Amino acid sequence: MKRTTLSLVVAVAVLALIVGAATWTRPSSSQATESAPPGQVPIQRAEAVCPQIRGGQGGTATAYTAFTPSGTAGATGGKAVLTEVADAAKTRGSVEAPGRLGGADVTEPEVPALAWEATDAFAPGFTAQSTSKVTIGAGRGLSGAVCREPATDHWFVGTSTAQDREAYLYLTNSTDVAAQIDVELYGPDGEVVTEGVQSLTFAPGESQNIRLKTLKPDLGVAAVHVLARSGRIAAAVRDQQGTAGTDWLPQAGRPGRTFVVPGIPEDASNVRLVVFGASDTDTEVGIEVAGKASTFKPAGMESVTVKRGRVAEVDLGGITKGEASAIKLTAERADILAGVRVTRGTGDATEVAYLAPTPELTGRAVLADNRAGGTQASVVYLTAPRETGRVRLTTTDGTTPATAEVEVPGGTTVAVPVPVPANAAKFALVVEPLPGSAPVHAARMLAEQVDKIPMFTVQGMTAAHETVALPSVHGDIAIMVPTKKQ
Repeated sequence: MKRTTLSLVVAVAVLALIVGAATWTRPSSSQATESAPPGQVPIQRAEAVCPQIRGGQGGTATAYTAFTPSGTAGATGGKAVLTEVADAAKTRGSVEAPGRLGGADVTEPEVPALAWEATDAFAPGFTAQSTSKVTIGAGRGLSGAVCREPATDHWFVGTSTAQDREAYLYLTNSTDVAAQIDVELYGPDGEVVTEGVQSLTFAPGESQNIRLKTLKPDLGVAAVHVLARSGRIAAAVRDQQGTAGTDWLPQAGRPGRTFVVPGIPEDASNVRLVVFGASDTDTEVGIEVAGKASTFKPAGMESVTVKRGRVAEVDLGGITKGEASAIKLTAERADILAGVRVTRGTGDATEVAYLAPTPELTGRAVLADNRAGGTQASVVYLTAPRETGRVRLTTTDGTTPATAEVEVPGGTTVAVPVPVPANAAKFALVVEPLPGSAPVHAARMLAEQVDKIPMFTVQGMTAAHETVALPSVHGDIAIMVPTKKQ
């Protein structure tokens, strides 16, 4: 027998022995053990796009602030860098290390869209904000936005195209692939037929802004929907009312039937609730207010009828009556979306902010830009819709942190000045529910008194994205062995 023939025979015999052993030892389906649940590992990359700043008057200043909580086990190395979306070679800021604030301060009246990229140890829990202050002229006020990653679906509820309002939609493709999107606009009479905003194509690095009044003027209240047909897009809406105030609208989230909108300050002079019928069925929406002592239904405004595909507005006036509050909404038959417009001050000295529903805290929530000292203040609003909740507040500027534990009685809202680290003027805030706590919803107000104008902006708080589920995997040679049909 030739040597090559002998080698082939030996190889076949060895393979038969392996297959036979595998067949003999392969467990039956009844013997197979269930797979272990997925493990949680730190995320390795986070992205946050800060919208373009444009059309500012004199005295404009914008702070870009980012923060990563320290102490995430298993995460090392990496970086967090802020660059221009249109030219990633232009670096605008960075974060030195987890646990320290980073970013950039600019005084340019117009700033292009910027994007943060955080990797490895800088990614778990990474958060970024842009906060602008305009001291004179139209659009004066304090406006804040949480910088967010690109997505495929965005809703904004509560803007307007009325004569005294100026609202813009900012769109940015920070990804490396093209995106195609549709923009939909809804008013009190339903969807508005618009031209030129369907199948918009965005090349990588491209940004556009759309003046909403050009789509349909004289909408007293409106909802905006941005939907990506392909790719992903970052979207933001900024609304200003002459010299009466300005701010960014927070994203309204996903349609649902129960919502809590925290963050209404005790000195609000006017509160306007805006609800959009996101389903194909009309519905009644119950309105409740969670105040300092209890939850109550506002007299004469206990509910509102919301028609499908239409926007409804309820002027709640000075509903807070000197108490920090939250609005609870319950839709009877169909999904809705909601937003709230809050005004502080009176006469010529007013300022506005926009709120949106927030989910209950399921982990630690992080906001990077918080301030104290002089006429600046940071206040946390905590609402426990049903039973008593307990949370821990932690603030840090990279040195010694400050902490406080807060109890929130069921059905109430508590306003708490955030603890301030020693000698700190700017710091990060972490809010986390304590073990055994009932559901708690949170928002933070950043306020500053400027020439008798109560400037402020409110950001809702959601649990930070820190880990991702990693399914367990194990080797099994039995998958290579054919089995007989039973």
